[in-house]
Amino acid sequence: MKRLFRRGAAALLLLTFLLSFAACGAKEPLPVETRPSEGVGVATVSAVGDIYLTDEMLTDARRVNGAYDFSPQLEGVCSALAAADVTIGNFEGTFSGAPYGKDAGSYPDEFAAALSAAGFDLLQTANSYSIFAGLSGLQRTKAVISDNGMEAVGTYYDANDREENPVIIREVNGVRIAFVAFTKGMGGLSLPDNAAGCVDLLYSDYTTDYSDLDTFAIDAVLRAAKAEDPDVIIAALHWGSENVRQISEKQEAAADYLFRNGVDVILGSHSHQVGTVEKRTVTFEDGRSKDVVLAYSLGDFCVAGRGECNASLILNLEFTRDHASGTTTITGVSYTPVATYDRGPKAADRYAVIDIDNALSLYQSNYYDRIDASLYETLLEKRKALIVRLTPEKEQ
Repeated sequence: MKRLFRRGAAALLLLTFLLSFAACGAKEPLPVETRPSEGVGVATVSAVGDIYLTDEMLTDARRVNGAYDFSPQLEGVCSALAAADVTIGNFEGTFSGAPYGKDAGSYPDEFAAALSAAGFDLLQTANSYSIFAGLSGLQRTKAVISDNGMEAVGTYYDANDREENPVIIREVNGVRIAFVAFTKGMGGLSLPDNAAGCVDLLYSDYTTDYSDLDTFAIDAVLRAAKAEDPDVIIAALHWGSENVRQISEKQEAAADYLFRNGVDVILGSHSHQVGTVEKRTVTFEDGRSKDVVLAYSLGDFCVAGRGECNASLILNLEFTRDHASGTTTITGVSYTPVATYDRGPKAADRYAVIDIDNALSLYQSNYYDRIDASLYETLLEKRKALIVRLTPEKEQ
């Protein structure tokens, strides 16, 4: 039901976005359902990496009346994003007002409306941009995300908000999922006194070496998550180094600590590179074991400059709960390859995010008006390289 609503919202946005700044994709959070005691329940979660825009994409989305319309850029992946029960991505920016752009660290409010209408439910806001515009920028960003029917993960308006809303819970078909988010730092910035505790941080030395894992703070967040009696805990991590695919010992240590303290899935971001996705088994000292998923980095979701074609993915996860026993397992790990590309200066809407497999299939079915032969070959190469990056070296 939720996803049917979101598809309708996306269609409505296409028709009315230029007439209004209203949040066309707004929706109420999923209700917490009474847990069934028999049968099975299945819930799906999709995730993308870094969400931000190039200046060229901003210019492309600006209309003659000064408003912005990002829906044409995202419409090619709406169905893929909307297929999941819950969709999450790492929003690398703020909604703190003009000026706009990556360097300014702020994007138009219309971008939030477009993300919501495209199918996003949650946006990670614990990252390099959490306090880029100060505490007021953090607060306004959360408000704009909320006003457009989504929820921010990993940041808080103030101490009261942190106390009352320490974790995001979504329940689907009796499967209860807790979402938390942490960042290794905030672009070298430190939290001002009036914002202490407003961002969930991985390290106590978050402005310097990122060497002292803040287990006290992490434990507090995970205790709050466990208190909600979830079947699954998903942690979105802004970690690693920009433009570096190599996995550090610090990342491995952080992942191991989170997995051993209740986390089932780690969704990585920040490197802007697609990294490996692993399903592994964690064994505890008492002999218990559990399967977990570790996605080191999901790359850049919707980024392209002039003449570029950049590939990333939508990670798709499936969880199945046996209601009688209360046991939940990870029953599906797959991905949807996507690409953001420049259609060229003659295109009415120049930049677009597309489903690679769908585009290749259409071309192979003689729909040559969708993509040309050159882009077809480029997408084939991008998809092949993506598969190599997703597979751990020991499995290649």
